[in-house]
Amino acid sequence: MSEGRLGSRDPHTTDPSSWWGILPSAASSDTARGVLAGLAALGIITLCLCWGGLVRATIAGRTSPRAALAAWIVWSLPFAVGPPLFSRDIYAYAAQGELARLGLDPATHGVSALLTAEGSGSAFVRAVDPRWWNTHAPYGGAAVAVEKSAAALGGGPAGTVALLKIVAILATIAMVVLTLRLAGPEPGRRALVMVLVAANPVVVVHLIGGAHLDATAAALLVAALVVDRRRLASAPAPGPEGRSTPTARQAALGAAATALVSVAGSVKATALLGVAWLVLAHLRAARSARRPIRAGAVLLAADAAAVALAAGLSMVAGGFGPTWIHALSTSGTLTTGAAPASILAAAVDGVDGMLGPVGRHPSGAETQRATRALCLAGAALVVAWLALRAWRDRDGYAGRRHDLIVLGYGGLAVALGSPVLYPWYLALCLPALAVVVALARSTPPTPHPGTARPRTPGMQPRRMRRLGAAVERIVGGVGGWTIALVVVTSAWLCLTTLAPLAATWRLLGRVETSLAVIGCAGLAAAGTVITLVAIRRRHATPTRRR
Repeated sequence: MSEGRLGSRDPHTTDPSSWWGILPSAASSDTARGVLAGLAALGIITLCLCWGGLVRATIAGRTSPRAALAAWIVWSLPFAVGPPLFSRDIYAYAAQGELARLGLDPATHGVSALLTAEGSGSAFVRAVDPRWWNTHAPYGGAAVAVEKSAAALGGGPAGTVALLKIVAILATIAMVVLTLRLAGPEPGRRALVMVLVAANPVVVVHLIGGAHLDATAAALLVAALVVDRRRLASAPAPGPEGRSTPTARQAALGAAATALVSVAGSVKATALLGVAWLVLAHLRAARSARRPIRAGAVLLAADAAAVALAAGLSMVAGGFGPTWIHALSTSGTLTTGAAPASILAAAVDGVDGMLGPVGRHPSGAETQRATRALCLAGAALVVAWLALRAWRDRDGYAGRRHDLIVLGYGGLAVALGSPVLYPWYLALCLPALAVVVALARSTPPTPHPGTARPRTPGMQPRRMRRLGAAVERIVGGVGGWTIALVVVTSAWLCLTTLAPLAATWRLLGRVETSLAVIGCAGLAAAGTVITLVAIRRRHATPTRRR
């Protein structure tokens, strides 16, 4: 709420509504803005600390699914009913929806075109960050359809923003429910998934509070994984030779999963990694058929038809063609200090500055382009390595987890390797990583009844034994370093959103700032201790009755 009371950082933007009186109608004093910035930073820091304590309690088995659900609801409720926070992207979504409603393609027109439109067009534009007034939307037909529908039903910028936030909340709930479906009914798994995904500050603050389209893309991606798991479950028993032909039901389920993830890709382009994985997984399944080439051709044709159908329906719903592909570089026009490419570029420039006049010194733009290309190449290599491991592992330990491994670790590599990095970019990989962690920390997966019985290590070739050991190191070790990776990355990216508050924080004087820092640190420590003590008391092991 404090971040909302600060209002817009840019004097050229105005909020379309007061959001029940939370958003300010006039600029506050410098002291008030400094205090509000400190309280906002305190809230995010405390939330991250409390979430870390909850993760630790869940790992120790002291958190039930009901307690994790309660934490998610309590933490998310203020962000759900409050105004959009820490990002003005939702106002850009609303303006793009108004563009589409008026028949203008958001991928070829900036929202500034609404300034000459009749009605409330200028109100849509004034709510958008001026940096995005003349840029083109890098979103496909499904995203444009959602935005256009909200603009048609909202009746103005305020109503459109409210509807888009409701869509984001519903999509986040669907993502959590479907992720629990992937994890299975075991309480320990469900509690860990609830904590790592639902109660994650990235989900609470940015998917619910910021209402980003990434929530919709993540929900569709997880739905595709659920449908594809049904394809695996419907596999027929292998014949005497250990081979089985995919049935029409399997082909249909696989095509449905591919269609869902294709729609997710038309919301957020990075979700198209799921399409590549599903095609690879279906071809991998065709290898066990009696006629593998014929089975692979059938499954590949079904996937191609599903992609074409999903793309066509998305374009029809959005009202425009695939023009958004040319606008994918829009987000790369800015830089974010949290992106590994930006960090690497800053390090190179720092070393280059220390060298002085020695040698040739590339410009900052050249360094940025080089480091971005390097990070993208690194992400591609990670995805290719994971896909190759999945393709070569016919009956390894993690045979039924490859979808989670590729989309979890591969999706994280894609997010971190992007030219720009925001916290909500983790939405597409968090569900898969959480389920991998939950499965690895519970009972090992049992062999699927439709697959051939794995060979004993003594019967496996040396290459397959090395491959199985590598996969087991990945999956078996997730109980430690993968949880740490999720926690550190999520908290780090959430804390990076506090950087814009620094300028407002400096509005306080030196003495006021020192007292505020001490007070905030004390409140954060007290809140964290109270939360941890409550968790321990609530989930203490009960004494056994005689």
